[in-house]
Amino acid sequence: LMQIMILRMLQKHGHKPIVIVGGGTSFIGDPTWKDESRKLMNEQTIEQNKIGIQTVLKHFIKFGDGSSDAIMVDNADWLCNLKYIEFLRDYGQYFSVNRMLTMDNVKTRLEREQNLSFLEFNYMLLQSYDFLYLNNTYNCQIQFGGSDQWANIVMGVELNRRFNKETFGLTSPLLTTANGTKMGKTVGG
Repeated sequence: LMQIMILRMLQKHGHKPIVIVGGGTSFIGDPTWKDESRKLMNEQTIEQNKIGIQTVLKHFIKFGDGSSDAIMVDNADWLCNLKYIEFLRDYGQYFSVNRMLTMDNVKTRLEREQNLSFLEFNYMLLQSYDFLYLNNTYNCQIQFGGSDQWANIVMGVELNRRFNKETFGLTSPLLTTANGTKMGKTVGG
């Protein structure tokens, strides 16, 4: 909800929101604050989620061809066609594993001695690449999300900086229940 309201506010002030759905990254899932890895989704579930996201967003922001009309892009369009060896060669060199291990979402899982798969660890690289791709393709200069996305957003800003691009990240607090549990689509909120 917080992100939707930020999109709405920016659109009302003349900015063009770029909504990114994770059709590609949904195949692996990001490292969460939870005690276990995210459940892997199949293509049908991912497609249903994408339709659901756009249906909800249409109530709050305007999509279309106008100068400030929002567009929705799916990272499957560029991530599913990446060649892994070339990706590692061209972009992996800019990521410090030492730095990635200090990020709260990774560090917390490791401190709890909970499994963090290499699959999940790659998520940070992919979301960072998303931001670089959006900057190159749409001149996207700011990425924002919930505070649980902080590490991914910071790494995306850093990756853009490596290519001499000035970008920014913004996170907002998560909405939580009275007992402090995150409210959201993956926790039945």
